[in-house]
Amino acid sequence: MSLRKRYRYLFAASSGILLFCSFPSVNFFPLAWIALVPLLVALDGVENWKFTFRIGYVAGFLFCAGLLIAIALLYPYANIFVTILGYLLLVGYTALYFAVFSVLVYHFPWKSGILFPFGVATIWVSLEWLRGWLLTGFPWGNVGYSQWNYHAGIQIASIAGVYGVSFVIVCFNAGVALLIRQRHLWRKELVATIIPFILAVFTLVYGYVVTGRSANNETESIEVALVPGNISQLDKWNPTKYPEIFMKYLNLTEKAAKEQPDVIVLPETTIRGQVLSGEWANYSKHFKQMLDRIGDIPLLVGATDNEKSGDIYNRAISVSSNGEIQGKYAKMHLVPFGEYVPLADFLPNFIQFYPFEHGKTHNLLPLKNVSEEQGEELLTQVGTSICFESSFPNHFRQFVKRGAAAMGILTNDAWFAGTALPELHLAMAPMRAVENRISVFRCANGGFTCAIDEYGRVYTRFVTPKTSDEFLIAEIALSDGKTTLYTRYGDWLPILCALISLSLILYLVVMRLQKTKST
Repeated sequence: MSLRKRYRYLFAASSGILLFCSFPSVNFFPLAWIALVPLLVALDGVENWKFTFRIGYVAGFLFCAGLLIAIALLYPYANIFVTILGYLLLVGYTALYFAVFSVLVYHFPWKSGILFPFGVATIWVSLEWLRGWLLTGFPWGNVGYSQWNYHAGIQIASIAGVYGVSFVIVCFNAGVALLIRQRHLWRKELVATIIPFILAVFTLVYGYVVTGRSANNETESIEVALVPGNISQLDKWNPTKYPEIFMKYLNLTEKAAKEQPDVIVLPETTIRGQVLSGEWANYSKHFKQMLDRIGDIPLLVGATDNEKSGDIYNRAISVSSNGEIQGKYAKMHLVPFGEYVPLADFLPNFIQFYPFEHGKTHNLLPLKNVSEEQGEELLTQVGTSICFESSFPNHFRQFVKRGAAAMGILTNDAWFAGTALPELHLAMAPMRAVENRISVFRCANGGFTCAIDEYGRVYTRFVTPKTSDEFLIAEIALSDGKTTLYTRYGDWLPILCALISLSLILYLVVMRLQKTKST
């Protein structure tokens, strides 16, 4: 291998590592603004598209291998060879998007000028969006999420979603790379590099202005008690542990009720549906006795819920203070191979003993307390996103469009205890809050329990398995009913980018055919 080729591989590897370091748990977010520069420089003057593909794949593989290492550590719940194979397949698949990106940049007809940085950003965002829905979707690792704890840098998400943040960052990377690639003609390329810089500055100034104004906002709010429980996944899987876990949640709920919150929230798959339906009489009795003791406080609980047909759903259920079920939402985006098995007739079920069914509608959940003095009182209606669903921005916004006054994320992150994945999952919640300008409360067994304001700021302490706190009381501001551009129009930017990219591909194909005919 020639020295030049080695340097190209080294540059590509540098991009993968730099990008990984901008995400949790390293969280050095400024690196994302230059992480793709080495890869883009390495693509300059490459001899053929096959080598370009390999360069891009190296960058993508290193980034995704670091980001998704927690998948390989699922071996307590499945055969270690299966988890490693699944990890390698997922990393190999997601790395393909970097490789395809590199090939498209290689074929991009404009190697300089202002079209280059904007074209590169357009291609990148198109592929991020494609990855978010192809094969049921895997939107983890979008470049925009690297900025999750840099509040000024993510406010543009209210206009164009997380894809807008990605677009600005990649455009800036391409501008810097262009200046390096064309350094001998830097005066000629100055405009092409200054405009991405101006776009980045505008994005940050807009963010600082918006977050600065937010200090004067006064809105109606409710007080929420978040009770994560923080049960280990091995205990949750052990049927003999359920009575102990059940009583722990009842005791914690009673402790939280002493703070007199408006609603108490329990995480994903905390309660069995048979308890709420009365099918398990003994458990139901204890549950109702607990409700009597805590008084006029409704619950929002994560539950595995059995239908008479035998179908099982992963649900969020609203329970009034007198024990009546007020509403149910069934998880719509299930985790492949974790909650259901794609092509189940041909593949074994590696992780779950039984699959969940997909939910069908974005149901809002009313929170009601019932007392003899006041009768029935509706506090508000909230939307709930269950675990993996919070990574799908278009899914999340549907609840807000339907009128949710606040959004809850109920999750069980205990699968990945001791890895960076719970924090990676957390990083998506601030983006969902900004995209829809709505408060988000997060109740996570084995993960990060907290509350996030409509500007993406975590304004409470974290409750995690490592903290001594057993629950969190948070004041949640309710929406004023106004909707953002993103809430109204969704993924308009990546769809536009995809259309432009598709047009570019068709243009390149036509040009190639014409060239073939002429020869």
